[in-house]
Amino acid sequence: MFEVTALMFGILCGLLILLSGVGAGVIMVPGMMLLFGVAPATAVGSASLASVLIKVAAAYAHGRDSRVDWALFKRFSRWAVPSCLLLALAITLLLRTSWGAGVQHGLKVTVLAAAGFAVLVSFRPQVLQHVGQWLGGLMPLACGAMVGATGVGGGVLIVPALSAMSGADIKVVVGTSTVIGLLLSACTGLVFGGGGHLEPMLALLVTLGGGAGVMLGRPLVIRLSNRAISALVYTLIGVSLLHMTYDLILV
Repeated sequence: MFEVTALMFGILCGLLILLSGVGAGVIMVPGMMLLFGVAPATAVGSASLASVLIKVAAAYAHGRDSRVDWALFKRFSRWAVPSCLLLALAITLLLRTSWGAGVQHGLKVTVLAAAGFAVLVSFRPQVLQHVGQWLGGLMPLACGAMVGATGVGGGVLIVPALSAMSGADIKVVVGTSTVIGLLLSACTGLVFGGGGHLEPMLALLVTLGGGAGVMLGRPLVIRLSNRAISALVYTLIGVSLLHMTYDLILV
């Protein structure tokens, strides 16, 4: 039953990522915690590695079609990658201390807040523009730190951030964001996975399902309306966030 559920969850994630452009983290991390009962740190590690493998094909396609601004990629990653690694390392080290249980609880709260903020940005991109004006050049640091701490934001936050930093065409922004998100997710997954916060079988099954979901979703891109896709995506995310909130209230 576990294998079937994991494969179906992966198929759903692949479909949603392809159809909506919503980042893998905002779907996978809360979903793994909800459906499989894994600890927050394990969900971050497993979801990050699974999303890396699903994103590889997309990143290759964007690069092949010259939809990646490599100068912008370097400028953003120069600050985002160190902050991503530092936050991920700090959390995995703290999880080994006597504060581990408290860190897990805090990580659950942080994932909930990050996913909620990511959904808000999806509906109102101007929110991130206001935050970007306040943070200025620290936006890459902030995005990297959020992905490193929670696994959330590798796509849905970076696209508006890159748009604010450059005047590039939206297709180039999306392509560049995909490559950056792939790199940050890889960093997060390797650090959390190396720290033992990984369910290898879950990550593998979700990855296989995600690949199948991407292939199955190609015909649906034409048939489904944007409104139907958005309703499906945010209904599922909303259910996950509400369940996480309920768990936090009970703790």
